[in-house]
Amino acid sequence: MGDLQAHLSEYADLDAAVVGIVGQWPREVRRYVEGHHITFPLLIDKDRQVIKSYGVYHWLGIDAYNIARPATFVVDKAGVIGLIYVGSHQFDLAKHENLIECLKRLP
Repeated sequence: MGDLQAHLSEYADLDAAVVGIVGQWPREVRRYVEGHHITFPLLIDKDRQVIKSYGVYHWLGIDAYNIARPATFVVDKAGVIGLIYVGSHQFDLAKHENLIECLKRLP
């Protein structure tokens, strides 16, 4: 999330908005948001129904359990998905350059 926050102005310049979905309890999310100065909207999915419906639920792994794999979806204004990136572990994130390329291709 920190990388997304760092590039918010670049995404805004491309008429894109960032929204996060986190499969955690509100108290934990609040601490993270305050500690890392996250300003974009976050959906708190404490029951993990949204992350399950997106197919990124991660019940058990070496690095984590009962959370979402890090994932990035780029969706245009018509609802067409332009990019899906699902990480293989908690530190495998979509690259900023790939997001910018994808956003520039959107109508």
